Amino acid sequence: MHIARTARLELIEQHFGTKIYLAQTEQHKFIVKTLPLSVKGMENEGRVTDYLRENGIPVARVFSTIKTDEMQFHVQEFIEGETPAVNTAPDWMLDEIAGLLGRIHHALAGCGSMDIRFGRDFFRKRNAKDALRRYARQPGNSSEVEERIKHLKRISQFDIDTRRLTYVNSHGDFHIGQVIEKDGALTAIDWTSACKLPACLEVMTSYVSADPLCADGTIDAARLRKYIGGYEKHARLSAYDLRMMPYVYYFQQIMCHYPPPYDNVAESYRPICGLINRVTGWLYDHAQALSTELSKEEHHA
Repeated sequence: MHIARTARLELIEQHFGTKIYLAQTEQHKFIVKTLPLSVKGMENEGRVTDYLRENGIPVARVFSTIKTDEMQFHVQEFIEGETPAVNTAPDWMLDEIAGLLGRIHHALAGCGSMDIRFGRDFFRKRNAKDALRRYARQPGNSSEVEERIKHLKRISQFDIDTRRLTYVNSHGDFHIGQVIEKDGALTAIDWTSACKLPACLEVMTSYVSADPLCADGTIDAARLRKYIGGYEKHARLSAYDLRMMPYVYYFQQIMCHYPPPYDNVAESYRPICGLINRVTGWLYDHAQALSTELSKEEHHA
């Protein structure tokens, strides 16, 4: 498969050095994605998506991946449909996203080894404490810095035993912006970040980004449990995964996400940044209560 030299290229998205183009010929449409050379694993995307397609998971096919001394890019199938906005999934779509993620985790168990992300070293208390010291040394006392220091103090108290977490081969960045919907069917896209990570992290990340009730940062435990139930029709979480889910999510987001202001963040990604900021603000006071709710016996009934 190749794109004719007469194809028209239209830049449709740009963030963090990545550029995504719509390529149109007289007969076909394709997606062309370019990434900085510093991004690793792009060459694995075709292997992962081929494996998923063979196992019945709806994904966009990667036709070719090219890497030169100056750039890397690939050409993939164009999927007709719409990408839902953050926190706009109706209940039927929430059920579909949960089930799709469970099917992905189940299928990828047989895909061979993947690089681990957010492993044992990542969740150590000392990492939060080191970040806390760096922020404390920053000049001035802006509200954003003070807010980040507050959260770092909170997560530096978490005891997360990664030996007890369920790690799975996964998408690596699964949220509502990574699915395309058409006529009630969902297709998962953008597999460059595929890796092995805590299953509970991706379950909660995907739920928070999709449910309209999370838009203000609040997490409804009953709705999250229902979402987890849809996931567990295809893949399992342990009792420890459920209990630690809020802490794992909270720790990872504070250590990794972009705090306000979002001047240097791509406009398309700002809704996610704002949502994470609101959710972590809520978790500061409610992580323990949510953990208790998710650990209740009736979840496994």
